[in-house]
This record gives sequence, structure tokens and C-alpha cells, in this order.
Amino acid sequence: MLVDRIRRYYLLEDMNCAETILCAANDEYSLGLDATGLKAMAGFGGGMGVETTCCGALAGAIAAISVRFTKTRAHENPEVKELCKAFLNGFVEKHGVMDCLPLKELYRDSDERFRCMPVIELAAVELEEIMNEVGTRNSYPACDGHIVKDNA
Repeated sequence: MLVDRIRRYYLLEDMNCAETILCAANDEYSLGLDATGLKAMAGFGGGMGVETTCCGALAGAIAAISVRFTKTRAHENPEVKELCKAFLNGFVEKHGVMDCLPLKELYRDSDERFRCMPVIELAAVELEEIMNEVGTRNSYPACDGHIVKDNA
């Protein structure tokens, strides 16, 4: 389960929110990212370091969706844009915002060990819903070369 994996990366590996989500998703969904690919998320933590933009956990989730459902580039897979929009809209519908600072104000744990863990868990739950829903209803190519079957 994705939430269990994020706890490992955030609490034991000391990764930021964006790194945590993408590393956990890489494991959970066999995305095939190597260490260099995973390092790409380093600058997205803490709302890209300024806290007034999109939460890093959400950015990491968008990266996971992109890697899983894009063959080579975005223009070849317009449904990826729709999946990202569905992910962000679903998150905002449930939590009211998607920017780092307001999410910290709503959910940040006062225990310094856990900091943004509650926000990362919320993002992981939303990501898992999208990944599982798409996997059961659409036929999008996954990055590992497998085709997710259409059960509709």
C-alpha cells in the first residue's frame, strides 16, 4: 500500500515531501525510475522552497502519474493532462487548497519528527485512488511496457 511506503521514505530515509511520494510510487507501481530520475523531485519540496506554490507532495504525485501513463512525451498522451487535473481537483475538493503553506497550516503535525507526514498521506491516498481507478477503467500504457486493460 502506497501510504505504508511513504512512511518509510519520509520517516526513515529523511526525504522531502515530493521525493517521498515519487519514491514510494516508484516502488508501488514499478515505475522504473533510477536514482537520477528520483533526484529530480528534490527542488519541489516545501512548495518548491517558497511555500506559496503547489505542495511538493502533490508535485511528486503528478510526476508519478506522468511517468506511469506517458509513453515518451505529453503531447502523445493528452489523457495524462486529464489525469493530473482529476488528481488535483479531487485533492482540492477534499482539502480546499493545493498550495504548501495553507496545507501546512491545516495539517502539519506539531511533532517535528512527523512534520508534513499528514499532508503526504493525504496526497498518497488521492494518488492511489487515481492510479487504481485508471488501472481498472482505461487502457493507458504504463511506463513498464504493460497495457492496463479496459474493463468498462
